[in-house]
Amino acid sequence: MSSRSLLLVLLVLACLQFFTEAQNSFGPSHCCFNFQKTPVPEKIVISYKKTLADCTKPGVILYLTKDRLVCVNPAEVWVQNIMKNIAQHQEG
Repeated sequence: MSSRSLLLVLLVLACLQFFTEAQNSFGPSHCCFNFQKTPVPEKIVISYKKTLADCTKPGVILYLTKDRLVCVNPAEVWVQNIMKNIAQHQEG
């Protein structure tokens, strides 16, 4: 009797783990938890991406030269200027 109970418990735990992992796979791919404090020179910024609403706080990921990524605060004026300049270059 106890081996059946143990098997049932293990089966339930395996199912719970499967469903938990399945839910996490649909979460945001990139979130910012800390922000770069000093401004990044605009000449090394290639592009940017805003973090998704699923993240705990809003952020912007700057894609830099040499395959580097930096998280920055979208409320900063220098970040807004970079995003505006990149958007203007993409339009024109």
